[in-house]
Amino acid sequence: MGTIFVAGSYGVGKSTLCNGLSKKFAIPSFSASDLISNVNGEQYGANKVVKNKYANQDILAMEVRKKLKQYSTILLAGHFCIFNKLNCVEELPSSIFEKILMERILLLEADPERILSNLTIRDKKKYELKHIELLLREERRVAEVISDKYHCNLYIYKMAFDGSDLKKCCSLLNTED
Repeated sequence: MGTIFVAGSYGVGKSTLCNGLSKKFAIPSFSASDLISNVNGEQYGANKVVKNKYANQDILAMEVRKKLKQYSTILLAGHFCIFNKLNCVEELPSSIFEKILMERILLLEADPERILSNLTIRDKKKYELKHIELLLREERRVAEVISDKYHCNLYIYKMAFDGSDLKKCCSLLNTED
């Protein structure tokens, strides 16, 4: 088995969905940023700035492998791309996605305006719509590249935020190709 990677932009609902999927499938769920910050002490909250994305990915790979020694399958909420301190989109190193032993990718998307609203409420920080739109495009582009590169099934789901998301994502992940 391995990692079911639940990806998407900031504020798209990864954590909430992973908690529901964890209960439905009876497999543990982890946040990539939490696994990293438990080791390096950085706090990511509203501050999305990462000091060293390469070192962080090494930490993540190590922590995921520890979890996979305990559990045959895990859910991992994370990103393919992040904002830098100038709110420019940066792609994470692709090598990490082989190291975390992905078996499937669930890419969550949503209307950019909804994500902007979610982030404004959650982070109490102003984001620009154009940055969110770019992040969404890049998340999808990189998800498709990584899926092809590592021969990993990619499921793309647009969040409705109406209670149907968990059931629909369960159906997607239960599909065998």
